[in-house]
Amino acid sequence: MNLLECSVKDFVAATASKEPTPGGGAIAALTAATGVALAEMVANLTFDKKGYEDVQSDMKVLQEQAATIREEALELVQADANVFNTFMDALGLPKNTDEEKAKRTEALQQAYKDAANVPLKIGKISYGIFDLAYEAVTKGNKNLITDGAIAAINARAAVKSAFLNVRINLAGIKDANFVEEINSYMNDVESQLDKREEEILKFCKF
Repeated sequence: MNLLECSVKDFVAATASKEPTPGGGAIAALTAATGVALAEMVANLTFDKKGYEDVQSDMKVLQEQAATIREEALELVQADANVFNTFMDALGLPKNTDEEKAKRTEALQQAYKDAANVPLKIGKISYGIFDLAYEAVTKGNKNLITDGAIAAINARAAVKSAFLNVRINLAGIKDANFVEEINSYMNDVESQLDKREEEILKFCKF
């Protein structure tokens, strides 16, 4: 199923179905895409607005960066589904002889790493949305300040969701250095999430 070409209704129905994909990783990527799209919208609706002449170049940069993340996030929606299928293929490899068992183990280890790396990418690009959301709420069209704030809320949800999917795959990986490096990175990012969200939501004290 091409997740990027189906309707929103069909995507949600597929998520709710008995099929394992799309799953949490794809939802994390979609959450990132919709969140950054809101920051992009703020930029687009600030262009040529009276009173915002001094931030037009900033909004141009915001729009371009948000569009890039949006496209990357959408690609990762499908990538997450694809990597799950690769893992299932590895799981189904024969294991009747020692040679087959060794090949299966090697394939599974690589599949676990691939399955961890995709949501890791989702988490990384999602974290980058905070900077764009901050630009949106501090410099963008004030009538859309809540949209910029929701971009930050989505960013936090996307990071947390993506990293959960990373961690469940790390549990199956025997490469201790690989696991330690990724866990260290995720712990550092997650320690900043509350602060990053709060510094943006403080502008929405209504």
